[in-house]
Amino acid sequence: MDHIKKDLAKRLLIITGLCFLAESVLSILVREVLLPAAASLARFESTHGTLELRDFLDILRTLVFGDNQVAVMGIFTRSGAFLLLLLSAVLLLLPYLAGVVIAANIAAAQFELLQKEREAEHAAYEEKRNLMISDFAHDLRTPIMTITGYARALNDHMVEDPAMQAEYLDAIRRKSERVSELINLLFDFARLGSTNYKLTLGSCDMNELALETAAALYTDAEEAGMEFNIMIPEEPYSVQADRAQAGRIFTNLITNAIRHNPQGTEIAVIGRRLAGVEYIAVADTGRTIEGDTVKLFDPFVKGDASRTGDKGSGLGLSISKKIAELHGWELTLQQPYGEYTKAFVLCIPED
Repeated sequence: MDHIKKDLAKRLLIITGLCFLAESVLSILVREVLLPAAASLARFESTHGTLELRDFLDILRTLVFGDNQVAVMGIFTRSGAFLLLLLSAVLLLLPYLAGVVIAANIAAAQFELLQKEREAEHAAYEEKRNLMISDFAHDLRTPIMTITGYARALNDHMVEDPAMQAEYLDAIRRKSERVSELINLLFDFARLGSTNYKLTLGSCDMNELALETAAALYTDAEEAGMEFNIMIPEEPYSVQADRAQAGRIFTNLITNAIRHNPQGTEIAVIGRRLAGVEYIAVADTGRTIEGDTVKLFDPFVKGDASRTGDKGSGLGLSISKKIAELHGWELTLQQPYGEYTKAFVLCIPED
């Protein structure tokens, strides 16, 4: 949409320039040719008298009853100065009149194109929204079906073994927590996208926050059979930030690295400062992410064509991206990242 507006502005600017150029050329023509000619005719007319009503009657009588061309041309000559002045005025106005007509036609065409692009954007938005709803329904269906099946089996006394009953109840608990997590994530995603949402800003040491978040998830990485390295500078890097929301960025990135990589993967949280800008990366030695990595930050995208399994919701990266943008930061995926196969890098400029 913006490129259409820029194109329209550029075309109107060109038309305006051409109008000024044409007006300048015609102004020279009028000033150097037409006006001197009109002055000469005016002096000639002063020696033959001015054009009066009887002159028009003479023209009419001559045209109807005779062919005295000399009389007719004489009167036309005496009115030549007026005609030249009228022609001069028309020529001076002509570029602007033509420019208005051309600009109106171009504007109408551009606005029609703009309307079509808006309709296409609306259609794409509707398609994306419907896909998001479909994906969310898909992610909810699996745990709900499990809960329903286990609850029906227990209710119908199909499971008599106490140990098996306990296993079913534990599965129901875990799947219920999963449903609650998905609903909370969707709520957070919608809330962060609301125009009324405001961050609670305060002084926040981002290095300390990244270190605390990584330390809290260290046990999860070890239980998943991964090596976890934390390389955050000790010197503080304080900016105005919503500490709770900023912490969610690191939590989501580290959790994703743990969930979506195989055992034996090395995960690292790395902080670096370059030219006064802090870069905090969550890197790993796991699989690279194939396909369109830009769409990876869209809701419910999991970086894999397959949607099998129950790992992740596809909302974590999207929420992290929104939080970063609300702070004026940038979150990107870099593949490779030094000795690591990939890294999600948060760029935090100074206030």
